[in-house]
Parts: sequence; structure tokens; C-alpha cells
Amino acid sequence: MPESTTIDASELEPPPVDAGLAALPPEAARAALARVLMSEELSSSPQLSNILRFVVEATLEGRRDAIKGYTIAVEALGRDASFDPQADPIVRVEATRLRRALERYYAGAGAQDEIEIVVPRGSYVPQFVPRRAGTREGTEAGERLPVPGAEPADLLEPGEVAPVPAVVAVPVRRGLARGWAGLLLLLLVVASVVALFGVLYPGGWRSAMSDVAFRPIERFNRLGIPMIEVRSFDETGASQPGVTQADASGGASPSADFPARAIEVRVRDALARFDLLDVLSSPDARPSLGCASTANAPHSAFALGGLVEHHEDGAISVLLRLTDLCDGTIVWSREFDGLRPGSDSSAAEVALVREIMAAIAEPYGVIQARARSRVVAAGGTATAGPYGCVLEAYGYWRSYAAPDHERARACLEKAVQNDGTFALGYALLAELYLDELRNGVNPRPGPPSLNRALAAAEQAVELAPTSAYVRRVLMDVHFFRGARGSAIAAGEAALALNPYDVDVLADVGGRLVALGQPERGEALLSSASLSALGMPPWVDFHRVIAAYARGDIPAAAAAADHLMGDGYAPGLLARALASASAGEMAAARADVQKLTEIAPEWASQPDVMVSRFFPDPALAQRVREDLAGAGLRGFKAAAAN
Repeated sequence: MPESTTIDASELEPPPVDAGLAALPPEAARAALARVLMSEELSSSPQLSNILRFVVEATLEGRRDAIKGYTIAVEALGRDASFDPQADPIVRVEATRLRRALERYYAGAGAQDEIEIVVPRGSYVPQFVPRRAGTREGTEAGERLPVPGAEPADLLEPGEVAPVPAVVAVPVRRGLARGWAGLLLLLLVVASVVALFGVLYPGGWRSAMSDVAFRPIERFNRLGIPMIEVRSFDETGASQPGVTQADASGGASPSADFPARAIEVRVRDALARFDLLDVLSSPDARPSLGCASTANAPHSAFALGGLVEHHEDGAISVLLRLTDLCDGTIVWSREFDGLRPGSDSSAAEVALVREIMAAIAEPYGVIQARARSRVVAAGGTATAGPYGCVLEAYGYWRSYAAPDHERARACLEKAVQNDGTFALGYALLAELYLDELRNGVNPRPGPPSLNRALAAAEQAVELAPTSAYVRRVLMDVHFFRGARGSAIAAGEAALALNPYDVDVLADVGGRLVALGQPERGEALLSSASLSALGMPPWVDFHRVIAAYARGDIPAAAAAADHLMGDGYAPGLLARALASASAGEMAAARADVQKLTEIAPEWASQPDVMVSRFFPDPALAQRVREDLAGAGLRGFKAAAAN
């Protein structure tokens, strides 16, 4: 048995230095920073990029004491010197978003990065964690790698004590021969164990350890919003990647420029632009299937797969299938036939993806309908967390019933109070506040509804600056405030952020018509209608107004026939205008009477309401004349006509 003695660890010959634990050179830290800043998670968010760049550079420059909420707000977010971090939580909110963005990046595109940048909770000072093959190497989560200029005490969290050199028992060396013999024996033992394991577990180490070491990353959305993973699209047929087929004219088949991979990537990108979905980006990430443990769990998870088939004549067919991962059933399947990319394959891809999104990703699409059914089966929206409030809001926009509005508003106000980072909740609240005005439902004393709507919309933009839905809501708020330029700018931003969202196309189109840009507005409305057959009631309102604005009486009457009944004030307004322009004055008077009962401001302030709904002066004058003819009184100029 080897002799042993007790010696101080500091007297030992220093072991080889592990590069992963050595002091991190500044250029390595900056390279890690550059990779994160170029990622999808941060490149689209200037605020998060500015914060991360500031805290990393300040750390590398030895200015860790400067990394405070106030300095981040002033130097990274551009706030003025009067910023009060106690009154304004923007830095805390953005830091939370930054931590989530970093987690998504290192779980996906950054899984192989050698250095992980961590912003620990309770601090804004970044830590640098060494990783190997996508995992943290030799450190517990949150352990920092030293950086130049940092003293050892600086590496300790508050309350930690610097470690004291240990006293350990180590064997005295007896020669290299004994060491080599021991190593050989150890290798023989390991080989025997591996061979025995192979006999007992024919599937091998990966099979046996699949539930431990090789388990995919599980993601759970804390808001309860449905999760979806896009699986690799298969490809078959005459013109697969790497094979060029000749078309009838002797040129290359256009389907060669329309590969399955391109469609798969575009579909995944499009889904990620919708706020009502949580899209997994990494093939190693899987939804957390808590729903699998009980039939009544409120959360939902889906997988979308596809097959792209190329035909000899250059045409393409795309077969898609959506699977509910909670019960393993296929809930939606559709084949898109006869696709011909032509000279502009990108335009064809966009048109195809927009049609797919209309079917599965919109609030009235397959995924939300399925998720809503699961929530109902689990006991109702009260069991579904913040997502339950989202469903309450969209439930109101199907019925336009006052009790539904009040319930959704109260639910969302509580949700954003509990979670100040709930951007979608603020955006939905802004629309519900607007409905107090435009639909005359549940008005409140105190701050005007337009002021509350603006505050909620601006908070949503602050939290989610890259959300198309949030920008669309901001457009609606500015529209009813009479801020023409701001409304158009927000609408353009929404279109750029999500060109696949037919709801955005329709709403921006309708607002442009009312703002005096009928040609472009109607083009957007038509594009939305072609992509989605079943649209919500407010889209029919826009269609009636578009036809009315161009003087197309039959089209206005046909669109008005689709409007819902007596509970939707804008619908009554549009029906009254369509009837009045067609000379059906009895029907117009009946709708005007119901309109003033639902939304009394049409009776008390008709000029103000017309100006809010129809900012274009020429269109507003026509509306005043027709409403006055239908019995609406109180117009300053038009009532006498």
C-alpha cells in the first residue's frame, strides 16, 4: 500500500493549467460578445444589444462598480440624467428580457460556444462561463471565469468568503513503473465494464442514458402560450437539391430554386413572428410535455412537419401536417398543389407561407382553437395563467358582449400587475381600452380611455419592440387619437416586422383607407382576404368602408351583409352608411338608433366621433351627410343639409 503523508496543497507541483479556467483574455470575451450580438435573439433588439455591450465592456475595462441601474439607463438606453431607477423599472425589465434572450441563444444557435456570457439574477455584472461541446465545463451554473483587472475578491458574490488553501492527503510517488502498471490495470477494468454493458444493453450507452445525459432541452412557456416545434421537411420528386432538371424550354426547372429547406426555414421564421406562439428554434429543444401527464392539463404543444414534392414540369406540392404532441393526434393536414415559383421564388414562398400562417398561426387559426379547447376541458381560462387572459380578450372580440369585455380587462390588468414584462398583455389591454370608446363598452371614470390605451401600448412597445402585433396596436391608438403621421409609421413598422400576418395586412389596409390612401389600403385588404377566408368582424367593417369610400354601393352592401348583429358598434356604423348610400333609409335609421344606444358619444359628440373614425376630411364630410340623412343629429355643419 503506498505510503502517505499530509502536506500543504501549496507545496505540490502545480498541475497543468486548464485553459478553460485560466484568466479570460479580453479578445476572447469580446469574441463571445460579438457572436451573441450577431444572433437572431439580440440582433433584432437594439436595447438588449446596447445593455449587453455596455456591461461586458465595463467589466473588461475594470469598471464593475459603474454597472448600476442608473448608468445602464443613461449610457446604454439613452435616458437623460434625471432618470430615477426607483420610479422607472425599465432597466430591470430589459435585464429580464436579456437573460431570457441569452438562455435561448445558448440553448440553440450558441450551444457550441466555448464561452457563455451570463447575467446573474440580482446583478447586472456579467459572468463568463467556460463550456465544452455545448455544456459548461468544470463549473457550476453561474461560476465566473476571471477577467483582466478583476481581483479575486471581485469574483465572489455578496456574502461569499474567499476559500482557504486546503490541507490534503496525497500519496508519495514510488516510481513511474508502478504508475504505469496501475494505469494499465485501470484500463483493463474499464474495457471489461464496457464490454459487459454492451451485452446487457444492446442499444448502447446512448439508449441507456437517453433519459439522463442525452435528454433534449425541455422548454416550458411560463405564460402558458402554445408551443410549437418545426421539424425537418422531407423532400421527394424530380428536382431535389443537387439535381437540375430541364424544363420544356430547355432551362433549369424553377422547382430547383424552391427546396424543402427554404420552405422549412421560412415557415419557422414566420411562426416566430406571432406573439400567440412560442416557437422552438433548436432541434435539441423540445416542449415540456406536462400535458402528457393528464388529459386535463391546460397547456398545449404542437409539431409541424412537411413534405415538398417536385414534379417533372417544375410544379411543386407541399403537404403539411400539424400534430398535437399532448395526445399524438394529427389535428390539421393540408396539401398545397400546383405551386410554380416562376422567376421570383421568394415572392412565391412568401405567398405560400402567408397562406399557411392564416390557417394555423392567427388568433382564429387551428392552433389557438385547439389550445382553447384544451383550456376549456381543463376547467376554463382561470386554470391557464396569463394565456387564459389572452383567451378572454379574444373571446370578447368574437362576441363583443359587455360582460366578456369587463372580464377580459380585469384579467389582463391583474396579469400585467403580477408580471410587468407581459408585453402581449399590455397590448391587448390597449385594444380593450380603445373599445371603451369605439364600441362604447364599460367606460370608466378617471383618465380617458385614449390616455390609458396610449400608456399601455407604449409600455408594450418598450417591452417588445420587434413585435408586429404591438406595433399594430400602437397604430390603432394613434389613429383614434388623430395622430396621422404616427399611425402610418406604426402601421408600416408592423408590416415590415411580420409580412405574413393577414390580420396586420387587413388592419393597416383599413386604416390607410380611412386616412385617405384608398388604393394601397384596398390592396392590403384584398391580399389579406385572399390568404384567409374566415376573418374577424372588424375586417368586414374595413371592407364596407373601403367600398363606401370608392362609391361602390353594391360592394358595400354585400360586405355589410357579413357584419355581426347589434352588439358591435362599428358594424352598426358601417351598415348604416352602406344602407344610406343605397337609399335604404329605413334600415339606415334603425342602425343609427342602435348605434347611439350602444355608444352614446355618437349622439352627444357626433362630429368628434366621425373625425376619429374618418380622419380624411373628404370622406368625413360624406359620412356626416349620410348619417345626418339617417337621422343622426348634432352635427355642426352637416345637420342642416
